[in-house]
Amino acid sequence: MRFVVVGGLALGAWGVVRGTKDVDIVVAPDAENLKRLAAVSEAIHGHVHAGESSLSSQLSIAGQVTAGEQVAIETDLGRLDIVQGLDGIPTYDELSTRSTKVEILEVEVAVCSVEDLEAMKRAASRTRDLADLEDLNAAGS
Repeated sequence: MRFVVVGGLALGAWGVVRGTKDVDIVVAPDAENLKRLAAVSEAIHGHVHAGESSLSSQLSIAGQVTAGEQVAIETDLGRLDIVQGLDGIPTYDELSTRSTKVEILEVEVAVCSVEDLEAMKRAASRTRDLADLEDLNAAGS
């Protein structure tokens, strides 16, 4: 599966360690990659809340992600947030070309560049994001 880690978990790659309740990613939007995402999600008992429904099949998860907006997938391993389509979030292709490969839990993954991370944090402008920007600055990233 092709994706770029953004958000709280990406901070660690740039010298800021803080707890996070989820993993935020931007995925490659091609159909085959979305099928892989749905298959992995189903394998770890993922489900998406859509109104009063809980969608857990590969087809329904892929359908939600294909819409191109934020999708929160609750899994046995925690929450996976697919965040493309939000204001201030670059496309997968943009993030991927500027990303850095890092090892997380013995798996090599693409993490967004510090410049992209800072821009996304500025765009979100929530209290936590502004504190993250200060922490990035203090870490010298």
